[in-house]
Amino acid sequence: MFSLPWLELSRFKRHTITRLAMIVIIVIPSIYGGLYLASNWNPTEHLDKLQAAIVNEDTGAEKPDSDGEKLNAGQELVDEITPKGEGGFDWQETSQEEADEGLAEGKYFAVLEIPSDFSEMLVSTGGDDPQQAGLRLRTDDAHNFIVGQVAGTILSEIKGGLSKTTTAEYVNQVYLGFNDIHSETEKAANGASDLHDGAGQLHDGTGELVDGTTKLDKGIGTLQTGLIDLDKGAGELKKGSGDLADGADTLAKSTTEAKNGSKKLADGAGQVADGTSELRDTADEATKKAEDVKRKADDVVDGARPKLERAEGDFDDARTTVRGDMDDRIKQLQEDYPDDPNVKKLAEDANGLGEDLDSAHQRASDAKDEAKSLEDKLTDAVDGVMDKIRTADKKIGQLDDGAQKVATGADDLHSGLIKLDAGAGKLAKGAGDLHDGAVQLKDGTAKAKDGAGDLKDGSEQLVDGSTELDKGAGKLDDGSGELADGLEKGLEQIPTYDKKDRENRSDVVAVPVDADKVKDNAVDAYGEGLSAFFVSLALWIGGMITYMVLNAIPYRALFSSATSSRIAWAGYVPGLLFGIAQVAVLYAILAFTLDFSAGSWLWTLLFSMLVAACFHSVHQLCVAALGGVGRLIALVLLMLQIASAGGTYPVETAPKIFQIISPFLPMTHAVSGLRTLVAGGDMFIAAQAAVVLLLMTAICLVATTVVCSRKRMVTLTQLHPSLQL
Repeated sequence: MFSLPWLELSRFKRHTITRLAMIVIIVIPSIYGGLYLASNWNPTEHLDKLQAAIVNEDTGAEKPDSDGEKLNAGQELVDEITPKGEGGFDWQETSQEEADEGLAEGKYFAVLEIPSDFSEMLVSTGGDDPQQAGLRLRTDDAHNFIVGQVAGTILSEIKGGLSKTTTAEYVNQVYLGFNDIHSETEKAANGASDLHDGAGQLHDGTGELVDGTTKLDKGIGTLQTGLIDLDKGAGELKKGSGDLADGADTLAKSTTEAKNGSKKLADGAGQVADGTSELRDTADEATKKAEDVKRKADDVVDGARPKLERAEGDFDDARTTVRGDMDDRIKQLQEDYPDDPNVKKLAEDANGLGEDLDSAHQRASDAKDEAKSLEDKLTDAVDGVMDKIRTADKKIGQLDDGAQKVATGADDLHSGLIKLDAGAGKLAKGAGDLHDGAVQLKDGTAKAKDGAGDLKDGSEQLVDGSTELDKGAGKLDDGSGELADGLEKGLEQIPTYDKKDRENRSDVVAVPVDADKVKDNAVDAYGEGLSAFFVSLALWIGGMITYMVLNAIPYRALFSSATSSRIAWAGYVPGLLFGIAQVAVLYAILAFTLDFSAGSWLWTLLFSMLVAACFHSVHQLCVAALGGVGRLIALVLLMLQIASAGGTYPVETAPKIFQIISPFLPMTHAVSGLRTLVAGGDMFIAAQAAVVLLLMTAICLVATTVVCSRKRMVTLTQLHPSLQL
């Protein structure tokens, strides 16, 4: 089984150059991997070898509430980071011009500029208008891009340190302010308590004031009502007294006229009395004559009534005779002489006579009824006239009696009016005096009423004002009580801090969160973290070099009786042995020159050998199948794996195409397994990677066997290849 592989290796013993070639195959991966890891082993620990400039233009500023103490934050920052190794870079304090020149020439890798208002901005955090202090860090990517990234990290650390210091000082002032607040709040609480006591007394006084002003307003209202009534009465008195004065004057004049008229009345009344006596005598005679007329009328009525009744009876008898016997006889004549015109004429005349008698009887009956009606009317009229005559006679008698009395009364009236005229004169003078007084009273009551109205308005305003004052005093009492209670409670909640406590709390508040970065399965150096990637690269390069020197398969064996699998195995075993040697030399150099360490040396070495075995099987397949083009394919695969293996940054940060092809490339699993074993991580991840690598190795060996089987037949293309490398 091993005769063919040994035969392939034995040809390297013939010459010194072939022996040296074997050494080169074994050493080159170690040189490649060692140089890369050595150059990137721990760069962040040597940043102090990079020179950087710091330009301080800060002019300083006076601290608030410090009695003139000045802050020079820019100089303090310079003093803090310029000692070697303290600020990341090797910081050198320079002028602005020198820093600009040094950055442009590459002498300085970074320039930190501190502005002139740096301290002033820091001090402003304790004032009414806080502002951020600014720093400016300049780098030049034309000289080195990575340094710019590292400089950003260093700037963040400087900012963090400054923020901690500034915040601690600010918070220290805040805690110191709590002491002042506690003291002032205690004074305010005492003042609020005194204010509450005074407000209580004020509220009591305003309550009494409201009661007094309410009673005053009620009394003024009563007074106003009385004055209104008085003014109204005075107005009525004024009007009445005026009317009385006018009436009294009129009365005085009228009584004088009445006195004069009463004389005439007395004379006229005597004359009337004489006339009524004569009228009474005449009325008595007229009454007697009327009685005679009534008797005669009664006689006329009594004589006319029988005559009318007899005439009505006569007409009724004649009508009966004509309508009875004569009708019967004429009917008999008509029966006896139906054609006799005289009889017919007689019948017609008799019928006309009957109708005339009916009309006459009706008129007689109507005349009797009318006579009876006239009789009643005449009787009623005569009786009415007689009643009136008798009433008139009686009234004329009464008139005569009254006229006699009037004559006597007129004489008495004249005597009384003489006395009334004298009294009316006195009444007119008194009524005039009363009216003048009523006018003066009305003027006074009008003014009093207006004054009472103003007084009432003022008293209402006083009541409203005192009520509002009482409400305000009540609110002041309640509010001052709540204020006093609140300040007392607040005073209990306002802490005080001594100097030591303030300093401790300031440090805690300045950095309230203390974040520790904890690494599981941590590696010792940056290069050690990259070792999985660079070891995989070195072993891939080793596989490429191996099959640049070795034949992928012993081509002469293709024409022998050896099986294709044996031929493939014969080409693979020498490469595998070189791969194992490459692993051993590489780790020996890393361990002794770079102090490389692994979580598990045994499993790391075994897994690395598996990686070498897999990579060599891939290179063997590429070269066996495609010859020189296969080596080109191996180089392309190298470039793809560098981009998709996730050796430096996780593959998830790469473009999507690299994430897709990553699981199908062997270096991805080689890096994953080696990273886990070097750091001492989960062995299950390494086992998964090992299984995938074993599967890929087996697939490549089977494919190489298929290639060997097909190469037993020589084609024209093989004899004359289009491209040969």
